[in-house]
Amino acid sequence: MSDDGIDYGLRPGDPPLRRRLRGPEASRPAQASLVIGWDRSPASVAAVRYTADLARRLDAHVHVVHVVDIDDLPIDPDAPDWGEQLRATVDADAADAKDLLDSLAASWTYHSGHGDPAQLLATVADRYSALMVVIGSPRGGLLSYLDSMLRQSVSRQMIGNRKTPLLLVPADFAPLRGQGE
Repeated sequence: MSDDGIDYGLRPGDPPLRRRLRGPEASRPAQASLVIGWDRSPASVAAVRYTADLARRLDAHVHVVHVVDIDDLPIDPDAPDWGEQLRATVDADAADAKDLLDSLAASWTYHSGHGDPAQLLATVADRYSALMVVIGSPRGGLLSYLDSMLRQSVSRQMIGNRKTPLLLVPADFAPLRGQGE
């Protein structure tokens, strides 16, 4: 049981997930779970939309995982309200995910925590026996190449090292007409 009284279903030694929001109940019982990585990037938004459409087709429940990372940290580490700024950013991430998810036809749960993104995605996938993990495609460019070479890319860490299949969704993905929207 966590400090906020929510049982996250984690086992000792699992990475910490600090926040959980439950979305709407499914109109039919879920037959599967899908896990999606969320970071507000265009690729992440496309992946969430794709996953929601897939969840509707499969009668699946969506578990959205946001890992607090360097992009969420306030710029000035010496600011007297640094903690408040961080909390505001994390709250904004959750609100953005909720707004996007509420506009899609899928039941969902939002998870947020600190740690290695690939490990947190795998933890949630294992906990809910996910059918697959879905993430947005790497951003491309030099930084993406360096992340890949240093094995820091989430997709690179997930490929071959996990027992749950991984699906990468390109940032410019748009559902076919009549599908998902």
